[in-house]
Amino acid sequence: MTNVTTLSTSKPAPITWVESLFARMEAMYGAKFLDMWRGTDANLVKQLWADEMGKLSTEDLKRGYAALITRDWPPSLPEYVKMCKPSIDPLVAYYEAVNGIQAREKGERGSWSHPAIFWAAIKVSAHDLKHQAYSQIKIRWEKALQDEMEKGEWAPVPEPLIALPAPGKSEMSREHATKMVSELKATETIKKASDGIDHLRWARRVLEREKRKDSTLPGISVRFAREALGML
Repeated sequence: MTNVTTLSTSKPAPITWVESLFARMEAMYGAKFLDMWRGTDANLVKQLWADEMGKLSTEDLKRGYAALITRDWPPSLPEYVKMCKPSIDPLVAYYEAVNGIQAREKGERGSWSHPAIFWAAIKVSAHDLKHQAYSQIKIRWEKALQDEMEKGEWAPVPEPLIALPAPGKSEMSREHATKMVSELKATETIKKASDGIDHLRWARRVLEREKRKDSTLPGISVRFAREALGML
């Protein structure tokens, strides 16, 4: 399928793409493929395939097109859509999510092979991922992962906030905290000038929580926010 370009998920794929796909399947499967559509409205079938293919990304379409060679029988439309979707093992994704959540609590981004795994982890919650065994969380996790994978497009994994000391542990020195905030402010100033994004939004949100007298807000978060905004 050499003429695939980037798709808009709000529009059907061109009918010519469907015809190209059907021509390949007819050549590969012969009568098996032709018998599938015997007695159907060819134009209606093509339009339905175009509608569903329009919801898939370029990489998804290429994946499904390449996977045809592995099948002995031509796929139905639901089967073909599944072939186009990346295959993710829920158990492997679970351990990736646990490791990623732990990394983010240290202020690191974490390693995420697919953004859907990150958003599934957020839906299930970091607390449950860390404190429940896979056997306890299996059904919830697989449902969350499946729901995210079916979306077809995903927001990128965001950068983590500044890592805070764990409850019961000593806070970092003021000198170290001041250095971190100073470096952060310099970095955010450069980023804001280059891309127009407000990278200090997190600090303003912290102060908004403080105004609402949020009892779950750590004091060090308020201090970081005030220093980042030049209020200290």
